[in-house]
Amino acid sequence: MDPTNGRTYAHFHRDMERAFATFIKTDRFRDPATGERTHVHYFRILEEMSLAKRRQGISQFYFGRLFLLSLRSGYLKRLDWDFCLDMDKRGEALARFLYGHVSKRIGNKPMYQRNLVGFLRDVGLGYLADLEPFRRNDKVKGTLYPSLDNLRGHAFQHWEHDLETGNLIFIK
Repeated sequence: MDPTNGRTYAHFHRDMERAFATFIKTDRFRDPATGERTHVHYFRILEEMSLAKRRQGISQFYFGRLFLLSLRSGYLKRLDWDFCLDMDKRGEALARFLYGHVSKRIGNKPMYQRNLVGFLRDVGLGYLADLEPFRRNDKVKGTLYPSLDNLRGHAFQHWEHDLETGNLIFIK
């Protein structure tokens, strides 16, 4: 945003109101007693906020308890936001999405492996999975592979497509 534009702070207020309304829905939390996933949890990112009326004032933001617990426990993966913003500026939405997707799945493990067709469906490229194999391979080489190459060194150190097994392999 242009800091000299008088409407910038109004846009900030609008954006923060939208952020305040944002919530997370997940069925991934486990019951501490049984270890099973028995509920769908809903929680807000921001619990409370106080926005200064003028740009020179101090605004305060209070994160939700469950959001902070999730972040601190590693459930919500901390991504390199500068890298994410850079991908946005370059118009690389697929690479940005794959960054979060693969980072979450590889976690602290040394490796993450997934069948190509399943991976395509997982990341919203199911239409490619439904193509004939020779057409799918051409499309994957033109869309998925370049995006994965952009993530090397961020979400993982190395990736490969094992043609014998049909698996994508990500090595941390």
